[in-house]
Amino acid sequence: MKLRSLLFVAAGVVIGYKVATTMHQDDPDIVRGPQREQASGGPALRLVSGGAQRIADQAGVLSLDAIRRARVAIRSRLSEYDEYGNDASWN
Repeated sequence: MKLRSLLFVAAGVVIGYKVATTMHQDDPDIVRGPQREQASGGPALRLVSGGAQRIADQAGVLSLDAIRRARVAIRSRLSEYDEYGNDASWN
């Protein structure tokens, strides 16, 4: 009975050691970083996709500007109602 328990413990230690070594290994995708795949399109496709990216970037900048303008307008309107010292509107 004791020999069988010793064998079970030894088998558990060996299995645990093997699992720990495999879990400790580095993932090759993480070490090397993500690899970009080459686009199979020609120069026209790259031109169109570059233009689309520029338009999307400009739209993002313009939307952030609109959000900032709206926040400034809201703060100016709330400052009129802040005569009573109510800071709850700013939170």
